[in-house]
Amino acid sequence: MAPPPAPQRLYWLRLRLLLVISLLVALVVVSGIATVLTGLASRRAILEAHDLEVASRRAALLSVTAREQYIHEAHTIILRDRSHVEHHDAWVSELGAKLAELRPGLDAEAATKLDDIGKASRELSRLFSTAILPAIDRQDWHEVHHAHDRANALVDRMTEHADSLARHFDERAMAAERRAEQFIRFALILATAVCALAAALALIAGRKLWRSFSTPLASLERVAERVTAGDRSARVEPVAAVELAAVADAFNRMLDALSRTEADLVASERLAAIGRVAAGVAHEINNPIAVIRGYVKTMAKEAEKPELREELSILDEEAAACQRIAEELLMYTRSPVLSPRPVQAEELLRNAALHCDGAPGRAPPVLVDAEPAFITVDPLRIRQVVVNLVTNAREATSGTSAGDDIVVRGRQEDDGYRIEILDRGAGIPEEARERLFEPFFTTRRDGTGLGLAVCYGLVTAHGGTIRAEPRPGGGSRFVIDLPGVLIDGARESQERA
Repeated sequence: MAPPPAPQRLYWLRLRLLLVISLLVALVVVSGIATVLTGLASRRAILEAHDLEVASRRAALLSVTAREQYIHEAHTIILRDRSHVEHHDAWVSELGAKLAELRPGLDAEAATKLDDIGKASRELSRLFSTAILPAIDRQDWHEVHHAHDRANALVDRMTEHADSLARHFDERAMAAERRAEQFIRFALILATAVCALAAALALIAGRKLWRSFSTPLASLERVAERVTAGDRSARVEPVAAVELAAVADAFNRMLDALSRTEADLVASERLAAIGRVAAGVAHEINNPIAVIRGYVKTMAKEAEKPELREELSILDEEAAACQRIAEELLMYTRSPVLSPRPVQAEELLRNAALHCDGAPGRAPPVLVDAEPAFITVDPLRIRQVVVNLVTNAREATSGTSAGDDIVVRGRQEDDGYRIEILDRGAGIPEEARERLFEPFFTTRRDGTGLGLAVCYGLVTAHGGTIRAEPRPGGGSRFVIDLPGVLIDGARESQERA
């Protein structure tokens, strides 16, 4: 035996859609934040590389400035006077200012080289002022030559440190540029990955969302095609999507209503056809039956033998039964003409109980339990319905134990009135209850199947409903609902006055 199918897991389409949108938004936000951060980092690296390149150019200018200091010393030696001393001092000051500009933010190695350049510049300036100039004044050319060699070595050391410092800044600038390139590359890779992930997520989620929509809609389409093809029993299976489950339920209710309307229409057409045939048959046989009964009564008066008179009486009773059936047929086929007026419901029901078969004391007894209320109905027609139902109830309970009373109950229901006839008979089979109010359908051998059909027509003419139900504990329960017939006592008194 196959295991039962697993129950469907309900889901909300809006939650799934919201989840997908939230994930996509989160990816966009994360990608945006990462892009901004990497952009800032790369911008910082680019700015750092630019600053380092500027520092490299300034470091290269240190070598030029140092040589300018030396050049003015050399001019002083060549000209053998002090005409370039002022220019020499200006370049010394220029070199000191440039060294001060480069100092902020230097690492230990670069700061050491910068200090060496400043130290060499000061030594060169001191050598110029304490050795070269006095030697020129004394015209001690040997001392000048010796001091010039020392000055040349100091200038070489200054230019070497300046070039090394420029290379140091160049290397740092290149490293900063590489970091900027890495940041930019990382931003591009991250953006590409996020785009790919978002596209994959959108594709997967879109397919799932499409299935979430398309599966229930396809079920609706298949059911609609089956109904169009003539299968009135087709219904939509339970839908897992909560939003579309309401649509499927409404679709099924619509199909149920259409099926009921179609069944009612078919039944109405069938009943109308039966009514037309019945009316014709009743009209055609009513007159011959009346003639037969007339001759039977004449023959009974002239008959001399008791046996013949008894047989003629039986014939008259059977003819009367046929005439009664014809009258019921005519009553069923005609639209009842109502004469509604305000009546007391309790009195109406008690009067109907007294008219049942003209024998109120016949077993089983009829108990009336009705709420007093004024209702607007045709009392003769409603009494006819109650008498017919009570008569059927007595026939259904004939032969049962004493004490199983028939109850006629009346209760107010909103703006209407409910009448119930309850018995303890054998009950009505379920398959018979569906056809109970059809004409010519009966569960009794001697029944015509027109009594309940007439009751149905009279109740529906009042705008009410009638139905048969099993009574708890055994028996049957006929329920008549007459909506919109309840009026208050003051109004009824005024109408009577």
